[in-house]
Amino acid sequence: MTLRIHIDGPPTEDALREVVERARAEGETEVVVETSHEAGEAWIRAGFSELSRVLTARVDALEQHVGGEREASFGSIHVQSDDVDAVVRAVRQFVPRLPGGSRGSVVLPPRDGWTSVYDELTDREPEMLRRLARELSDRMGAFVVAIGAEEGHVVRYVALERGRVVDEYLSVPEFYGPLPPGEVIALGANPRLMSRLTGADAEAVRAVARTAQAPAELPPARELLAELARVFALPGAEHGYEQARAEPGAVDLPR
Repeated sequence: MTLRIHIDGPPTEDALREVVERARAEGETEVVVETSHEAGEAWIRAGFSELSRVLTARVDALEQHVGGEREASFGSIHVQSDDVDAVVRAVRQFVPRLPGGSRGSVVLPPRDGWTSVYDELTDREPEMLRRLARELSDRMGAFVVAIGAEEGHVVRYVALERGRVVDEYLSVPEFYGPLPPGEVIALGANPRLMSRLTGADAEAVRAVARTAQAPAELPPARELLAELARVFALPGAEHGYEQARAEPGAVDLPR
């Protein structure tokens, strides 16, 4: 028995109370909420699980992705913790739950206060990199940065604190299609916040983490990624899963 309801905004206490009261009144045991993209993360934090997504795109934008092969993506997750055993346990727990069938993970021992995580699936699917980062941050109550190059053209990082996204940067915000102006602005770096959380120089973050309308207006993705890794002092952020397996002290977690 399922109650289906549409709510555009976040799960305020009043909204949750109304949902519970309506479900009880109708004798339902489960609730499915349809909400906006912006409010989705808040509903997940309120205890809901994402079952599906309803997406929209212009036909002319879709044509740009048809008929050509995508270049490779890769990325890494950096947990602000020296507890490598706890990171390994969390990776073992969460990676098998990711859709897509990971063939293996690697955890690198702490360097400069960061324990780094790589995965074969998250190199193929950048969305899974961000999802795993959120799970690790939430599970460990830690500050986490997921960073990588996507489709060979753009660089993204997502900073999370206790499972909550606190900053996100995409070098070409509309690389995947047009966005509302507010979302374009939101995908620009927050230098002051990242300075406070990572110890990076705020002006250096501002100088490196620039956005543009096209990849050609910025340095090549690998070069930009290396610069961001240097500014944030993230060890091993310039490569993905395969190279991480050869790193000294690597904890290899095959599947």
